[in-house]
Amino acid sequence: MYDCLSPEFKTAARLRTLAARPGQRRSLRLAAADLAGYLTLAEAEAALAALGFARERLADGSLLVFDLSVLTALDLQQRWPTLIGHYEVPCRKTILFAPN
Repeated sequence: MYDCLSPEFKTAARLRTLAARPGQRRSLRLAAADLAGYLTLAEAEAALAALGFARERLADGSLLVFDLSVLTALDLQQRWPTLIGHYEVPCRKTILFAPN
């Protein structure tokens, strides 16, 4: 599904800035692996817009698609196999209980 040896994921495996972080939303980040991948990424963005998915283009050229189930994310990754996909699910908030 993604290449964990890619230099892009070695330096920025997760979105570091609060402005770019999707917050409490499931998201699929699609990124181009090479120069030819940017055309595929543009085609993917147009198709996702036509299908009504919430999406956001990041400064590095990658595309965030929001509010997807894991099955939908896998289906989209199969549709564009040349793009690097990174799916994230927000963690649940943990409630700590003080001992009595």
